[in-house]
Amino acid sequence: MPQENTKRREVLAAIESVGAIADLTAKRDGHYEYELDLEVIVYGRNYSGKQVGPYVRLLTFAPGEDIVREGDWGGNAFYIVVAGRADVYAGAPQGQAKVAEIPAGVQFGEMSVLAGTQRNATVRAPKDRPVQVLEVQRPALRLLRKLPTFGQALDATYRKHGRSNLIQEIAKITDLSGEAISQLESISKFRVYAKNHALFRAGELANRLYVLKSGWARLTPKTQLLNIESGGEDGNGRGVTRNWNKKSVETYVGPSHCFGVDAITRDGEWEYTCTLMERSEVLEVSISKLRQQPELRETLLLAFSGMAVPTEAKAWLQSREPAPVAKAQEELIETGLVDATNLLVMDMDLCVRCGNCSMACHQIHGQSRLVRRGIHVNRPVTLKKNSNYQSLLAPAVCLHCKDPECLTGCPTGAIARFPDGQVDIDYKTCIGCADCATQCPYEAISMIPRKAREGDKAKGSNGKLKTLLRLASDPLPPAVEQTDDLLAVKCNLCAGTSLNPKGAKRQSYSCEESCPTGALLRIDPSSYFAEIKNIEGLIFKGPTQAIARHTSHKDAGKRFMHAIGIIITLASIALTVLGLLDYGLETPLLGSWFDMRWLTGIVGFTGIVGVMAYPVRKQIYKRRAGPLRYWLLSHSYLGVIGGSVLLLHGGVQSGGALTTALMVSFDLVILTGLFGILVYYVAPRMLTRIEGQPLLIEDLLARREELREELGATMAAASPEAAKFIRKRVLKRCLSLRFLLRQYLRRESLDQLVGAVGGALKPAAKSLSAYEQGNFFSAIEKAVTMRRVDALIYLHQSLKLWLAPHVILTSLMLALMIVHIIQVIYFLAR
Repeated sequence: MPQENTKRREVLAAIESVGAIADLTAKRDGHYEYELDLEVIVYGRNYSGKQVGPYVRLLTFAPGEDIVREGDWGGNAFYIVVAGRADVYAGAPQGQAKVAEIPAGVQFGEMSVLAGTQRNATVRAPKDRPVQVLEVQRPALRLLRKLPTFGQALDATYRKHGRSNLIQEIAKITDLSGEAISQLESISKFRVYAKNHALFRAGELANRLYVLKSGWARLTPKTQLLNIESGGEDGNGRGVTRNWNKKSVETYVGPSHCFGVDAITRDGEWEYTCTLMERSEVLEVSISKLRQQPELRETLLLAFSGMAVPTEAKAWLQSREPAPVAKAQEELIETGLVDATNLLVMDMDLCVRCGNCSMACHQIHGQSRLVRRGIHVNRPVTLKKNSNYQSLLAPAVCLHCKDPECLTGCPTGAIARFPDGQVDIDYKTCIGCADCATQCPYEAISMIPRKAREGDKAKGSNGKLKTLLRLASDPLPPAVEQTDDLLAVKCNLCAGTSLNPKGAKRQSYSCEESCPTGALLRIDPSSYFAEIKNIEGLIFKGPTQAIARHTSHKDAGKRFMHAIGIIITLASIALTVLGLLDYGLETPLLGSWFDMRWLTGIVGFTGIVGVMAYPVRKQIYKRRAGPLRYWLLSHSYLGVIGGSVLLLHGGVQSGGALTTALMVSFDLVILTGLFGILVYYVAPRMLTRIEGQPLLIEDLLARREELREELGATMAAASPEAAKFIRKRVLKRCLSLRFLLRQYLRRESLDQLVGAVGGALKPAAKSLSAYEQGNFFSAIEKAVTMRRVDALIYLHQSLKLWLAPHVILTSLMLALMIVHIIQVIYFLAR
């Protein structure tokens, strides 16, 4: 461990000796020019009882001791050599070689801080002497950038290292010689551009070779090219999004793409405009200077041919994606989902709106960080023509971004990238300033009282029953009215919880483990989204953080369990039927009493016991017990097996009243269970077909009340005759059962439905005045919308409506079964 020098005078002296930040100690008229910043950085300050800073430490590393290690996440601090020198090593741990030395006054490690990447080299003290360094924490950056010398030095160093690292990557794939690397560095520049910057425009001379290291770009053709190819329609395919015969005019490309390769050998103009869609890092090479070095020109021409975006119009037009694919690419890039390293997505065709994911998050953390609202994306499942569409919701949960904006404003460095790669919060140093919450563009950080509220009052038997049966909707997190002593909370991938003990072979997530249908998964966007993987190169793709393992919602484990379940179900029923045909129910198989009735009873009872394991597993949130979706499948198949065998166990005779009641309860339990499976399959798919943005039932109920009030206000503003006309013509039509069923049976958007009803009633409205016609058509819009909301509410309710009868009948069946077993054992003993 390094030794820390806590003497503030020596820390100040060290700062003064380093040219890049020496201005921090500059004085004017006998006072420090940056007195407040210097105080926070060196001494720290107390704000309302909360400590902020200090941001620097003066450390001495012993000979041979590592300062930073290659591959570690180091986005929270960089270093400046104060005395001595540091050695730089690169390569595999077994074969590291010294590649450079860092003298006094030079900083290192800033690339990891600014770019949020892993350390790309190991820096350690020389074997024969110690080295003294200043460790500068990330929060100091926003203060140090005020210093002209530091800001310029930091930007210059970042660009220099960025260019050097990128060229080294190019050298790996092209076998560039040391001389060629030097030549390329001399004619190239490494630049960082902001979002919406036009890298080049159509019609301009192509005099630069651009290599996109990071970021995403939109390519838009010349106006005349747009007119020829688009047929007058929107280039992004809006309105024709699902038309696979239509090609998008605009094209989207990601990292590792190169522009201007064609211009290396011949002069020409750009046939399209390149607009950067986010902060991007670009290597620019002067083509005129490149042509002066024929050997380097030929080497780069060959190297970039595989990652080149065509400059010529004809070749570029042929490389465009179908409109549905391009639209999905645009949405994923514009929303920022592609920049996640661990993205939570919910397939709404599979989501049964049970809220168990939010409950699991609440149980494991004490405060749910998962609210089922967020970014909604419709995308083709595959890149094949006429692919099915997938409705995905990315809830407002931390994306663990490659370049997190939330880190930039934290004054204490409490929010940072932790050693495992996840963005997390150190609660000990969080002062509750909410800077991270306001910086996050995805609303993934919440502020809660640091001290927990007094325990909730007992819910009573009715509330506990609703919770047990899962009839009550999961309440949204309560509004925070407290304004002081707050704490920032966010998803931390369940790190440091009982779900992920030390030594665990794989990361486990409470929300994903507790989803009963497998609708919710944690993914790596680059692997999951085929449309993004198709346009993201791999050459300069750096290591990503907190990677999730799923590449699709096609769960191999579920398919395997379905296959096994079907085989076991058919085999058990077939064997039971064959046994009954051969031996009957009463013929002894072993001894004088063990017959098929006993065998089928034991098998059926075992199946029922297995069925009851599911509700037990559903209440386990704080330890690993296997994904809930597999338990639900086992529950379903064991229920079918147990129920079928027990029905055969009963034979053709109903028996007494008790036995008859037991058999009837078996039948009803199986029927309600099968109905529940049907509802789970049909209702979510109907919801995604008729809803736009996925909404919680609380939102739908609130919207229905709003529409009722608005409709009442519209009718109140109308004349008595017009109000009567609206009731007879609009409300009678739109609020009918037939119109409700139309929502489910036809594929109509809300706008189409409003237009259809308005068109059908337009002739009848001609007798009204212009003012009354306005009220009339306003009433149509509100009534149609309210019925659409009703249709969604009923679907939401159907997902839980079957559950109470199923659970009650199961309880009755178990009670009757216990009595039946006692009765059988009693008579056997006699």
